[in-house]
Amino acid sequence: MKNNEIEILTNDAATKNNEVTTLRKKKKKNSEKNSIFNIYLSEKTIKDYFFYLRNFLNYVYEEEGSITDEELVKLMINIEKDDIDDYIAHLVNDRALKKTSINKIISSLKSLYKEIEKNGYENPVRHIRLFKTSRDLENILKLSYQDIKSILNNYDSIGEKSYRNILILQTLFYTGMRSSEITNLLFKDILQRNGEYYIRLTKTKSGKEQYKPMHEYLVKKFENYKHYIKNLFSLTSEELEDRYVFPSSFEKNTMLSYRALYSLIQEMGKVINKDISPHNVRHAIATELSLNGADLLEIRDFLGHTDTRVTEIYINAKSILEKKVLTKIPVPDLEKE
Repeated sequence: MKNNEIEILTNDAATKNNEVTTLRKKKKKNSEKNSIFNIYLSEKTIKDYFFYLRNFLNYVYEEEGSITDEELVKLMINIEKDDIDDYIAHLVNDRALKKTSINKIISSLKSLYKEIEKNGYENPVRHIRLFKTSRDLENILKLSYQDIKSILNNYDSIGEKSYRNILILQTLFYTGMRSSEITNLLFKDILQRNGEYYIRLTKTKSGKEQYKPMHEYLVKKFENYKHYIKNLFSLTSEELEDRYVFPSSFEKNTMLSYRALYSLIQEMGKVINKDISPHNVRHAIATELSLNGADLLEIRDFLGHTDTRVTEIYINAKSILEKKVLTKIPVPDLEKE
C-alpha cells in the first residue's frame, strides 16, 4: 500500500473513532507590510529612521514620488552593498554632509536592516563602518547656567504661552529631559510619594518607562503653573490630569510638536543672541552637574544614558571650564627681562 493511501486510511479511521482532534491555528490579523520593524525606540527616533530610509531609497531607485509604507520592505530587499557605498559617497562628495550627520544616516539604516535580517533577508549595511568623529565640545559648551538665568531674567512673561515657555526652559534644565519626553508630558505624570515629587517618563529613547526626581525649585514652579492653568481655564484637578503640561493649544489640549518646541527655544535664545536648541539645555545641566561634583555614573543616570562613554564628554567639558591645569604653569612670563 502506498504511503499516501496509508495517510488517507489513518485520517479516515481517526475521524470515525474520534480519536484525533485537529487543532486549528488562530487566524492572524492582517498587519502592515512594514510591521517587520519591531523597534523599541521613541516615536521621534523611528520617524527619523524612516525619513533617512526614504531619502536613501529615493536616491537608489531615482524615485520622484514618495515611497509608501507598503513599498519599503520590497525596495530594501533588493539593495546591495554597492548601492550603500554609492550613497555614502554621494553624502560626502555631493551633499558635503558632516561625518556626524552621515553617521546618523548609517546608524538608522543599520537599525532598520537589522530588523530585515532577523526575518531572513540579506543585510547590506552590516559591514559598513561609521566615520570616526569627536564630540563637538563647542556645541556642548554653547549654553551655560548663567546664559539660562539671563534668558529668564529678560524674556517677556506676558500671557499663558510665555508662562509655558519659561517653565519649559526651567524643566529642560532641572530635569535634562529630551524633547519627546517633555512634549508628551501629562499632568498625571507628576507623581508624589512621601513628600517627594517625581516625573514619570512614558516616551523615552529606550522605550522603557523611567522616573526623574524633581528639584524642590521646580516643584514650586509646577505648583504655581498648575494653579494658574486651573484658574484660567476653570478646570478641576481631575480634569487637569489627562491634559498635556505643555500643549500647543491650552483650549484644544493638543500636543506640542518637536518643531514648535525647537522654535520657541530658538526664540528664547535670541534674548542672549545665541542659536540654541532643546538639546543645548540638556548639555548645560549635564555640564553644570559635572562642575558641581557629580560623578560619571550620577550624570549618566540623570540623563538616562545607557552607556557611560556618551556621558564622558561632560567630564572633559568640566576640565576645560575649570582650567585647573593653568594654575600649575609657572607665573613668570617668557619675555626677556
